[in-house]
Amino acid sequence: MDPLLGVRNCLAKTCAAFDLALPDEATVRDWIGFGMRESLSTLKGLEEPARLEAALEFYWERYREDGVFEHELYPGVFHLLHRLKRQGHRIYIVSAKPSIFARRIAYQFDLNLIFDDIFGSSLKGRWQPKTEVIAGLVQRGTVWAGGVFIGDRGVDMVAARDHGLEAIGVGWGYGSLEELQGAGAERIFPSVADLDAWLKVRFPQPERFDAFSRSE
Repeated sequence: MDPLLGVRNCLAKTCAAFDLALPDEATVRDWIGFGMRESLSTLKGLEEPARLEAALEFYWERYREDGVFEHELYPGVFHLLHRLKRQGHRIYIVSAKPSIFARRIAYQFDLNLIFDDIFGSSLKGRWQPKTEVIAGLVQRGTVWAGGVFIGDRGVDMVAARDHGLEAIGVGWGYGSLEELQGAGAERIFPSVADLDAWLKVRFPQPERFDAFSRSE
């Protein structure tokens, strides 16, 4: 999912409401994949904890009302996920955004029933790096070594390698090639089609379910 439009628009509304200078797009792009509290705290004018909390609450309210509807599904992802589910794989989302919004966005694109579960951050707690999230899932027996973790940021690759997962980077998101390579990506695919072609080789088993989505 491409979240840039929703993040940028909600941030613009927050900056206007709190009389803050709106960061340039390059800065906003760098924020994607990390905690919004930590990102907002870098803005001049939000040094006071109470004002930071107020801005964060305002941002998430705007995100709830508008931002979740301003996402774009990358071409090819829908069919890739459905094919994997028809093979019988367990598929999860581990997101930097609050889980309540990650679930709503998946539902909006008719993907919520594709995923066995969706894990994200809390609205008001500190941002939890994905390696910590996966550590908890490993302890619970939800995830174990040998699986595949696909992401577009270096923190995704670190999380994968920390827990014995295959670290697969993608080039259509917000992390650079250098970021992914530096964090230990084992493979990097420039497009959804390239990733799909590799997954067909990596997981060659036949489809076990019919061609309809689980939601249908």
